[in-house]
Amino acid sequence: MPLLEILRCPFCRSSLREDGDGLACVGCGRSFARAPDGIPLMLHEELPGARVKLREAEGWLEKARNEGWYEPDDTVDAVLPFVNRELGWNDSNWLANGHSFEVLLGRYIDGATGLRVLEVGAAKAWAARFWLERECEFVATDILVDEKIGLGRGAFYGDFGRVQADGENLPFGDATFDVTYCVATLHHALDLPKMVREMVRVTKPGGTVAGLNEGIRGVGRSADNPDQAGEKELGINEHVHTVWAYLSAFARAGAVVRRMERSDGWPPVPFGFFLSRVPKVGMTLGTLAHLSAARYAGVSIYARKRG
Repeated sequence: MPLLEILRCPFCRSSLREDGDGLACVGCGRSFARAPDGIPLMLHEELPGARVKLREAEGWLEKARNEGWYEPDDTVDAVLPFVNRELGWNDSNWLANGHSFEVLLGRYIDGATGLRVLEVGAAKAWAARFWLERECEFVATDILVDEKIGLGRGAFYGDFGRVQADGENLPFGDATFDVTYCVATLHHALDLPKMVREMVRVTKPGGTVAGLNEGIRGVGRSADNPDQAGEKELGINEHVHTVWAYLSAFARAGAVVRRMERSDGWPPVPFGFFLSRVPKVGMTLGTLAHLSAARYAGVSIYARKRG
């Protein structure tokens, strides 16, 4: 799949053409550069919020260097997201990432091959290997193109489409992908409903839309999660929403939520356990009750675009 065939201008959604070392919109005439490794840079500085997002990208680099995980480790990257299982780590975030991703693959992809898949906020795009082995056309987007912790590192996983893009202004046409999802990314959006609308817009009718391992706060809890303070100081956009805000964003965007659950896979105990036993809709009902009473936790949302 030539990436240029599905790329669209994030301003007017017209098609793009080659223009020297970059791309140009055939509609509004705007130009888009490419990174040295060829990644299209579609996070144009004139887009709403683009300057804030580009500052966030710098914040991630600073965070990685400060915490000592900037330099890539092939042993770790080769087994992401299952570092707890494969390397004996005890990391709750990667536990949740891994569990949520396994549910997406096992319950909602269920052996399907040849799909066109978009991951928003893919970072180094560790998920590529799972989609490529299923012969899927995989495209990864992120605001960070760095060669060590951003999309540039994606070459480690194979040959697939990589695009610098903002989740609130996706540079793709309507109904392009069979599956659109993100992992721990929706809570970075400046406008949560807009990002969900964009994810739903680029998904085909009946396709899967998912937000995996998204941080939440209980109803009535402060929107200032103390665990996010360090990232905010670096300019990283951090927000914490209730499960009801996520449910509303998906429903208003035209997606039918099929399942909500704790991102780590733990049962909704104590609040919501009995509701979770209800056939079909139980886990979602139990999760809504359980996480409404939580302080701060994580949720995964699996939905289907109407149609």
